[in-house]
Amino acid sequence: MGLRELAQKDAAHTIEGKQAGNTVFSLADLSGHSWEITGFIGDIGYSVDTEGNRIAGRTVFASYIADRVKINGEIVTPAQNWCVAYTDLGGKTYNARVAFAEPDRTIGITRLYLTLGMDTDVKADGE
Repeated sequence: MGLRELAQKDAAHTIEGKQAGNTVFSLADLSGHSWEITGFIGDIGYSVDTEGNRIAGRTVFASYIADRVKINGEIVTPAQNWCVAYTDLGGKTYNARVAFAEPDRTIGITRLYLTLGMDTDVKADGE
């Protein structure tokens, strides 16, 4: 097994493995296709500057194995405004939109940067 294949195997284990603290989330395009994906959601409420001080900011992203999202047998990279729904540790479900996608075609991972609260339909349920 080469390094690339080993990296792909490790990525699948890390991103989809139960020990990784993964999340089941849904992804939907603007044409009505949808997927239920096991991956990793990062919802970081504070950023830190170079001296360790908290600064205002929020970064929300989702990572998953790229070949889990296919249309007509072809792997597709999510486009801006595709929808992602996930549940946080407190049990609230959030609906977010894709700001941009970063596919890693070497080991087959896609990372989505998400936006929350930019319009009225992108919010936590019950708010």
